[in-house]
Amino acid sequence: MKRTALFPMVLALMLSLSICLTPSSSFAADKGKIDTSMITFGAATVGGFWYVLAGAYGDAIHKYNKTVVNVIQGGSIANIKGLEQGVFQMGFSNGQTVPEALEGKAAFAGKPVTTFDTIAGLYSNVFFIAVSGDSDIKTIKDLKGKSVSPGIKGYSGELAFQSILKANGLSYDDLSNVQYVGTADGASLLRDGHIDALLGMLNQPNSSLQELDTTLRSGIRLIPLDLATVRALQSQNKGYANFTIKGGTYKSEQRDTPTVAAVTQVLVLKDLPEQFVYDVTKVLIENEKTWRQLSKTMKDFDGKMALSSAIGPMHPGAVKYYKEAGLL
Repeated sequence: MKRTALFPMVLALMLSLSICLTPSSSFAADKGKIDTSMITFGAATVGGFWYVLAGAYGDAIHKYNKTVVNVIQGGSIANIKGLEQGVFQMGFSNGQTVPEALEGKAAFAGKPVTTFDTIAGLYSNVFFIAVSGDSDIKTIKDLKGKSVSPGIKGYSGELAFQSILKANGLSYDDLSNVQYVGTADGASLLRDGHIDALLGMLNQPNSSLQELDTTLRSGIRLIPLDLATVRALQSQNKGYANFTIKGGTYKSEQRDTPTVAAVTQVLVLKDLPEQFVYDVTKVLIENEKTWRQLSKTMKDFDGKMALSSAIGPMHPGAVKYYKEAGLL
């Protein structure tokens, strides 16, 4: 089985960029003494919704309190590692990655990360496996001997896929080829017949899948996760929630597709001043209409949802805001 990686070491690049952008002298070790005139925010690849949302959020923060927010490409795991090393002060991560970090599991095996707090949950990132409409792949086990793109190596969707394969008695060794590329490139590979399945953990509907659905002659079909697979995932990680991709989300797929999802979390460095975190929480919650205009992904976002879907310890500054807003 061949594995192909078509990207640089994301974490190394992310950390080097953030170090260049952020003066080390700005971030003292003492809580409450951190200079928040300029911060770095870990998002994901350019063009993805995390990057777009982080940019808009950063602009809103700057407008509110003049803080300069540098948005850096990262990822669910890389952002937490950036927070661990103190080169990020804020970042996004997926809901299932947070308990892994706090408990020292999976990518954080043997080394729990406790340098961050949560301020809000945002929206569901949904695990999907897409194949062409005329594919003979019907179940997870049918992926044996097939070529797939699980997204970028080390991203949450790719790690979830490994767990899903294991729950079905499979591993990467049972596949013919693994292409580690972004979703848009993966969609092109599926369209051109170079892979048999495209998967990831992203907001739904996803623009790359929508385009693929209209450009493939047979459209796309989504592969469901059976109940045993879902329960296996949830027994390992409480961050996975039941989710159904409704029929009609993509024109060619009119059936409901059971799967799992994890809510995107907004994380902050634990040592950030309480007032600063209060401010950024306020900016996040009270600009909900702005985020909804960015994407239908945020259509259900409000203060109540942000609080109820937050995973992990909450920063005192966020707690203060939610209490004053009458939400806690």
